[in-house]
Amino acid sequence: MNQEVTRMPHLIIVPCHSIWNQFAQTDGAPNLGHLPEQWFLAPFQLEGNDHLAFIKHGLHAILHLVKDVSNKSLVVFSGSQTKIPAGCISEGQSYYFLMWRLINQAYEDESLFPNDFPDDILKLLKDIKAIMMLRSISVQTLFTSLITTEDFALDSFENLLFSLYRCKQFIGEFARKITIVGFGFKEKRFLQLHARAIDFPVKNIQYIAVDPAPMNYDSIKLKAYYDELDNLEFQNALKLFSSDWYGSKTALKTKKLTRNPFKRINNYEDVRLFELEDAIENDEVFFETYIKEKMPWSERFDG
Repeated sequence: MNQEVTRMPHLIIVPCHSIWNQFAQTDGAPNLGHLPEQWFLAPFQLEGNDHLAFIKHGLHAILHLVKDVSNKSLVVFSGSQTKIPAGCISEGQSYYFLMWRLINQAYEDESLFPNDFPDDILKLLKDIKAIMMLRSISVQTLFTSLITTEDFALDSFENLLFSLYRCKQFIGEFARKITIVGFGFKEKRFLQLHARAIDFPVKNIQYIAVDPAPMNYDSIKLKAYYDELDNLEFQNALKLFSSDWYGSKTALKTKKLTRNPFKRINNYEDVRLFELEDAIENDEVFFETYIKEKMPWSERFDG
């Protein structure tokens, strides 16, 4: 990326996948999100220790933020209130508060991290702390001025779109550069499908992949695990979004409804364009008519 792009307002998105249970008690051990029982996890998220990847997504995003000298960089944790047992707390809020707890713990006393706390996550925390101290960024400033949440997204398309509008709310202008921190197997849907659907220039998007990591798998079993992830991604996302760019048809729309038990409605006025009551019959025509070169971040707006 050239220097002009690096000076653009920079949005760092963490698409969230679950909710940290801040009230979970585990035999007196501190709740730092490093144990699966400290999350509201779906069964399929257990094999790969997905909860540890969630923490790494958040910390890699924050590390990327504090390394960026731009004062227009913003981390957005994106995800709605998707779990009935969790109550009215969003995925984005739970990541936000867990990251705050972890970084605050690193500042107060690193020796208080339990022995079973993952070394690679502890290293990320130390790296973040070192840069924050070097640049005189306080924990309070980090979490009140440089990080926020987006609390309405119900799928990956909305993670991208809604985070752009949340960025506009928070810093006063739309991002022209995006970094997404998430699972590697989801990169194609963001870059090849979602970015295209909203006319965001792919050349201005960086994707940082951090994948789940099953424990004690040999190379054969690990390959089979990741191959299955790729297959599920194709069946459950790539194939569907390829024929339904905006999630307006039954399959994707139904998924969103099941993820919205608290009947949340987003407050981003400008996204009404994408929220038609009826399914979009032809996504290509819809794009050419209403989206292409008409969005505030479209290529023709680059100066």
